[in-house]
Amino acid sequence: MFPRTTKQSVHFDMHTHSGRSWESKIPGRLLLTLARQNGLQGIGICEKDAFPDETLFTHAAKLRLKLALGIEFSCRDASIIGFGLDLTTKDQTKLESRFALVREQTLQRAHVLIERLQSWDGTINRKNVAAFAGRDPHPTFIVQYMVQARRMFPSMIDAGRFIAEERLDSDLPALHLPDPVDIIELIHRVGGVSIWAHPFMSPSEKQRPLMATLAEAGLDGIEAVYPYRENGYPGEESNEILQARTLSLTKNTDVFFSGGSDCRYPIGPFEDTRLMLPGEYGITSHEAQFLERVLH
Repeated sequence: MFPRTTKQSVHFDMHTHSGRSWESKIPGRLLLTLARQNGLQGIGICEKDAFPDETLFTHAAKLRLKLALGIEFSCRDASIIGFGLDLTTKDQTKLESRFALVREQTLQRAHVLIERLQSWDGTINRKNVAAFAGRDPHPTFIVQYMVQARRMFPSMIDAGRFIAEERLDSDLPALHLPDPVDIIELIHRVGGVSIWAHPFMSPSEKQRPLMATLAEAGLDGIEAVYPYRENGYPGEESNEILQARTLSLTKNTDVFFSGGSDCRYPIGPFEDTRLMLPGEYGITSHEAQFLERVLH
């Protein structure tokens, strides 16, 4: 039942990322091993604007761990997870181009942010942030660098607030993202299941209109359990209150409830510097029955 507290009856963590996602570095096999060690029955790996590693099914089977693979699509005003996608070669080619464009535009935004931050700390430059991250400097790595490498702020959420208050993130290069309705249609066309991830990260004034639009488009599920507080949610509400609000948001719809940790190792919670591991948030085995056809 919702709302509920962290780790209560978590059997399936349906929102994690391996190193194929830009903000994560953990190898997929290690992610699965950690999930099993943490007592999970199953896990969902949804790579952010990237394709999942299909060979992970073999390792999951050895661990006797159920696995769903998919993509978390960045969309206008929303993130949509698609599990169980049987993509054609044509679909993959189109998505490769789209993912490359999103990455390029995000990198441009990161470069502008770095240039603006240099007036506050000259060590914040592309070379240092890339060396810290071990890859191209995603905006999240910039914030992490400020907290963990430079000790400028006690937490990532404090660093993010500073950037917002100083308007250092204003007028960044635009991101040209797809309509979430088009992504839901794509997911269904290729036999997948669609889930609206962390709905309260969407602009507040658009959440209810989006719910109506996405439900009409055939949205299958919504992420009811999510570590908002740990992932930089700007409001004051607790995760449990936001879980309860998800119930209100979905009233008179037929969507099922999903949930997960958004584990992006080594990115930890924004409110402290510990690591977020798979299984810290998720759903029960009963709730996971709606995802049975994409769990193998």
